[in-house]
Amino acid sequence: MKIKLPVHIPGILNKVPEQDQPKGDEEAKFWRIVAYELSQLINYAFQAKDPEVVFNDFRKASDQYIWEFYVNDLAKPRTDLINWHGQNTSQWVYAGCILLQNGIVSTHH
Repeated sequence: MKIKLPVHIPGILNKVPEQDQPKGDEEAKFWRIVAYELSQLINYAFQAKDPEVVFNDFRKASDQYIWEFYVNDLAKPRTDLINWHGQNTSQWVYAGCILLQNGIVSTHH
């Protein structure tokens, strides 16, 4: 199994400027989502024949902080299946992101 996770999961908010970090209930929601998505990555990895698990550090897009994650099954043939974000999805088993914008947290699949 190939795995790429942030080096220090508890520190994934550390590089987000203080003024942009979630506070109070939103911070608790952020950590609940992180825990849930990590568990989903593990669950889907066990369903794949040759799993690749990825949970990226955030990327910044305008005022958004985006942590993308996915499980690929490398046993599936790679084709030219591209989504509107330009991502090759032909081997995806599970994918999504955690979005932080204006202190509000959401998840997208």
